[in-house]
Amino acid sequence: MTTGHAGFDRFIEGLDAFVTGGAILPAWSPDGKWLAFLEGTAEERTGRLVDLESGRTEPLVADVAALRKAVRAATGQTPAGTGLPFEHIGFAGPRQLSAMVGSATVTVDLDSGEVAELPTERPIDLHMELADSVRRTPKEFLRTAPLTDPIKARELGSPQGTAFVSTVDGNIVLRSVADNRTARLTTDGTPEHEYRFDLVDPQLTALGMAFPVCNWSPDGSRIAVYRVDNEGVYQAPQVHHLKRGDEVVHRYFAQAGGRLERTTLHVLDVYGGAPVELDLGDTTDTYPVHGAWLPDGAHLVVFVLRRDCRRAEVLLADARTGQTRPLFSEEGETFLRIHHDVYYGKKIGLFRTPDGTRLLWLSERSGWKHLYLYDLEGTLIRWLTDGEWPVDYVHRVDDEYVYFTAHQDQTRPYDVHLARAPLAGGSVERLSEQPGVHAAIFSPNGETFIDTFSTPAEAPRSVLRRADGALICELSTADTSNLEWTPPQQFTATAADGETELWGVQFFPADFDPTKQYPLIEYVYGGPQIAVAPHAFNSHFAKAVHALAQLGYVTFVVDGRGTPERSKAFHDVVTQDWAAGLVPDHAAVVEQLKQRHGYLSEAKVGVVGHSWGGYSAFRLAAERPDVYAAAVSSAPGFDPYSSVLYECYLGFPQTDHDAYRNATPYPLAAQLSAEFLLACGTIDHATWTDSIKMSETLIRAGKDHEFVLLPEQPHGYDAVHDSYFWRKVAAFFRAHLQEGNR
Repeated sequence: MTTGHAGFDRFIEGLDAFVTGGAILPAWSPDGKWLAFLEGTAEERTGRLVDLESGRTEPLVADVAALRKAVRAATGQTPAGTGLPFEHIGFAGPRQLSAMVGSATVTVDLDSGEVAELPTERPIDLHMELADSVRRTPKEFLRTAPLTDPIKARELGSPQGTAFVSTVDGNIVLRSVADNRTARLTTDGTPEHEYRFDLVDPQLTALGMAFPVCNWSPDGSRIAVYRVDNEGVYQAPQVHHLKRGDEVVHRYFAQAGGRLERTTLHVLDVYGGAPVELDLGDTTDTYPVHGAWLPDGAHLVVFVLRRDCRRAEVLLADARTGQTRPLFSEEGETFLRIHHDVYYGKKIGLFRTPDGTRLLWLSERSGWKHLYLYDLEGTLIRWLTDGEWPVDYVHRVDDEYVYFTAHQDQTRPYDVHLARAPLAGGSVERLSEQPGVHAAIFSPNGETFIDTFSTPAEAPRSVLRRADGALICELSTADTSNLEWTPPQQFTATAADGETELWGVQFFPADFDPTKQYPLIEYVYGGPQIAVAPHAFNSHFAKAVHALAQLGYVTFVVDGRGTPERSKAFHDVVTQDWAAGLVPDHAAVVEQLKQRHGYLSEAKVGVVGHSWGGYSAFRLAAERPDVYAAAVSSAPGFDPYSSVLYECYLGFPQTDHDAYRNATPYPLAAQLSAEFLLACGTIDHATWTDSIKMSETLIRAGKDHEFVLLPEQPHGYDAVHDSYFWRKVAAFFRAHLQEGNR
């Protein structure tokens, strides 16, 4: 491995190019007896078969050469490489695998080794979309989502696999698997008054990593949907320049204190019965969400969050009549839910037991996020978890236990452990042992699960456990033999209040020499909805930080006060004061790192961030010129008045004047002395105007800056433009950071 631009270019894609194995994609046999998985590179891919009862493992295929010969004989194709010729596998029967080889689908008998190609469908049937594979495969469609461009999604299949739903021109469309024909279940939808339904990645749901969305009733006869009224909502312009003539598109973009889209909940009958609107009263300035169908298919649990996020109500609705009755509610002095979770992901912290008689509710009423059990009369039965540590999220509920992830070890507060609590009451059992971030994939019957864990410096490892946490066997350990690096280091520092412990991660050049000195660069986010310091291996936010380090810097990420995954008090620092924990905490961490480590240059540091990280980078540089010498703001969300996303934390501009005025960074432009690079996509209707306003403000203040515009790019950049952006960042820091002794 090399440092410099070659190392930067490789690291910007993450560590996948250097590491294989560790994390696995499982295939579970339909009889609940076997687990199969692949690992290794495409050239030398291997596979393992695991007996779920005994933990005995064996090669998935004993004679790979014979298998490849059989595949060639069955399909006429010669797979590349020397290993197993499959990228993905599934079970077609208790001892039979199915896989794709090129365009052919084959089955492999695990006992005899026999390979058979499934009948090839006629090209004309594929073209006419009459082939069975076409009819049974969910199709892509464009769906709308709050504040963003339409996104590609896949149809949602019914529980019985007989139909799919999508949206077309604002209406709900049903497609029959039997004949591939479609029928509109609604006809009054328009772009201004549109219907939507929830979508969660089906792969995550199938793997037990996400709860199923609440759309189809259990018997497949009804669909729970939303009707979104955008009338009067602000529309942000989006200008497309690359065609012969410019095109202007307007995107609905609710502003802080402005008109919010009004959402109502409906139930549609797939057999043609009249649609039913759930009786929620006036839903203006609320976020109503379908929570869960009860097993009878005739009732739904509904969640309604008030616009300021300080009151949530749970109701039971009759899907046949629309009548509702309240179950329980909760109010808080600050936000009860992270706004992004509800607004985008419908992640509402509400779960039902399999028998549908009880509900589990996540609440921070004690000062820590914990689970509470209610009955369908709205009576609190008991606390299921308690203590000075927060639950992360629920991943499975069976008749006896709730299984969840949690930050149980407060000596390492960002470690994520697997745990379970008995619904009947009793002690919480921790199911994972090793330090790090753990994730679970449960088998379909819930009797076993795969525990995959890592730290920033330790690559993933997967083991198989029983539901009680007992270790069955080792599954896979990552191969890091091609990874020549200096591992990242987790660190702690003290917040500006002099008391609170903050956690972060440092990254180093591959050829790091502690006797030399290196400039320091911070990668910052600072938004209130996520913690970004990467405490697992190869996480999303680690890629750019790893890459920048290969240019000869030490880089770091830290989560200051006002971010989640800690106590409610830690998170509430952002309430009414957007930057309360931002500038003082992050600057304090820089100063402590430089005092602590002789390998850090005494020169001022650099900072880079995207989205709210762009806001943070600018504000750090503007308010602490004694600490930060150069800042990069990418797709920066500067204007708190511009978006509804600020309301749960700051309140409303009409009533909370000081909170919004203090959060606005434009007045800081006049005091900026750091070198500054601003970058934004020209069709990023969320932040393009913010960037233009900041550039104009800097110009009028006589402040030189660079403005990198990325044509036809939205809030996230495609590969070509992302590469261009990071080249500009590398050149910017090379020009403006003192490099010290190298």
